[in-house]
Amino acid sequence: MPLGIERINARRRQPNDRIVFIKPLEGPDKAYAQDFLERVAAICLPVMKANHLAVMSLEEYEPNLEFVGRNFNAGEVIQLVLKTPFTGQWLPFRHVQMVMMHELSHCKQMNHSAAFWKVRNQYAAEMRELWARNYTGEGFWSRGQTLLSGDYNTQTIPDAEFQPRSLCGGTYRTSRGRKRKRKSADAKPALTYAERQQRRIAKKFGTNGVVLGEDTRSRVKLEDIKKTKTKAKPRVAGSARGRELRAAAALARFEKKPEDVVKKEEHLSGSDTESDYDEPDLTSGIDAFDSNGKRMLDRAGRGMVKICEGEDDNDSKEEVQRELRELEEVDAAIKRDNEVSTA
Repeated sequence: MPLGIERINARRRQPNDRIVFIKPLEGPDKAYAQDFLERVAAICLPVMKANHLAVMSLEEYEPNLEFVGRNFNAGEVIQLVLKTPFTGQWLPFRHVQMVMMHELSHCKQMNHSAAFWKVRNQYAAEMRELWARNYTGEGFWSRGQTLLSGDYNTQTIPDAEFQPRSLCGGTYRTSRGRKRKRKSADAKPALTYAERQQRRIAKKFGTNGVVLGEDTRSRVKLEDIKKTKTKAKPRVAGSARGRELRAAAALARFEKKPEDVVKKEEHLSGSDTESDYDEPDLTSGIDAFDSNGKRMLDRAGRGMVKICEGEDDNDSKEEVQRELRELEEVDAAIKRDNEVSTA
């Protein structure tokens, strides 16, 4: 099991040993949603193994008008929407699989930068290869369908159905707030600097030493030594030529060459080593809120901070359009197959 967790209460073999928990929403369709998510997890196994990915919990999220999937803490939780918002119709199976590839890519890149789209396109290509091989999973899940999932490959989105505003609802991380140490009732009082200094001296020299200058005669003798101590004479050049060279060297140190200043500014303004993505400050304390208005919390009850917004960024607009075209082609292929089978 990934993430250092081993399930000892599993009633049956999991479809994907790199996904620990699979959680559908409560309701009359819970069994169908459970099978739906297990099928998604089963077919993702080769992609996750090849790219060393692990997910703590794969969960169903309620239908909404904002997104179809989102990622928390780089794979701690991945949420997928399985139904359309208005009619409640199940989304096409391969459509959800591609959304899963998008969210798995956020386990590597928690943003929508060029590096993210490179990873996402790689995972999508690997998924299409699995489709070409008619791969559906290992063991029991290699049968392709069950009594519940017999119509997975025939589901389509109605043309009039409203599409969500964004495919991805963003990525989130736990807020890195500063932790304060709690003082217990039996805690010892903190020592001052002077007390710590005395402890170090006592540990190094002991407590029975003799203080220098304790008696009057020794103190007078020590003070006389300090008064009669001679100071070293400053070094002075012995010739006029030497004094001139030293003066010129001193003046040169105070002068700045314009070329050196320009080179330093160019070095500071260079962008070769700058990252395309700036990691946000997670200590700001600005918690994220869900689409239903509730404050988003992790499993430990800590606030979540939104790392990446949806896919509205202009820099990724071309890749977003490309991804949407791929999903439209997937949905169109399902419709063509249905028409051929019913003809």
